[in-house]
Amino acid sequence: MANTRQVKNRIKTAKNISKITKAMEMVAASKMRKAQQQAVQSRPYATALEDILTKLSNEQNILLHPLFDDHGIGTDLLICLSTDRGLSGSFNPTLFRKVLEWKSTHPKGTLLVVGRKAIAFTQFSNIQTYAQFSDLPDSIELADILPVTRIAMEGYLNHQFKKVSVLYMDFINTLSQKPKLLQLLPISPPDDAFIAQHQNTGEYLFEPSAKEILDELVPYYLENSVYQSFLESKASEHSARMVAMKSASESAGDLVDELQLIFNKSRQASITNELLEITTATLSLNG
Repeated sequence: MANTRQVKNRIKTAKNISKITKAMEMVAASKMRKAQQQAVQSRPYATALEDILTKLSNEQNILLHPLFDDHGIGTDLLICLSTDRGLSGSFNPTLFRKVLEWKSTHPKGTLLVVGRKAIAFTQFSNIQTYAQFSDLPDSIELADILPVTRIAMEGYLNHQFKKVSVLYMDFINTLSQKPKLLQLLPISPPDDAFIAQHQNTGEYLFEPSAKEILDELVPYYLENSVYQSFLESKASEHSARMVAMKSASESAGDLVDELQLIFNKSRQASITNELLEITTATLSLNG
């Protein structure tokens, strides 16, 4: 009887877990749809900015801009985009393995981490960080990431940083997200293939001038690149969490089925033993 009661309690616990994970799955699915839409819709805008830079490069030597200058002075900076909350499957562990790989090849490099999980990881791994950010909103806006961009840009212009890269989970689809290491600074100029693809024989009139437009556009291009990486990371996070919660709900359901079978067998065995005891006692009295 005690064993049956324990199994019954475990069934109740598994059902409660299933309800919780199912609710979390639905919440993650709702956030995922919004984040995916935001990430996918902003990609053409990022491509358009690169196209404008290509057109400007025909009028102005963009390599003269300080954010394109590979000065080679300072330390390497890695911006790591993690999550504030857990229960997101292999999202954070995959990122942190890449962080350790980067750290092994850049022993003097420093990190700027975003998300409580990355902060906890660097503290546990005794990795020094240059700056830490957390509790960013789910519906992230460009203004939310400006402090991160400002640190990277000012540090690079002051020759404090030699190279600046961002590590994030790139959203491919709901079931697939892959870590991506993107160099932010120095900004890589458009390659010949991209220039040829977007080359236009038409003439452009730049107002006030190509140089002044470039001076305004390049920092904004950098900000948008960081912003796009945040959008991709958010879409990947909610997708990974939805899949993880769906898997947890299914596992809890399978566990309930297994425990229910054990409970039924235990109850059946208990009833059989009681019947045997009654039959034995009846036979003894009749004998």
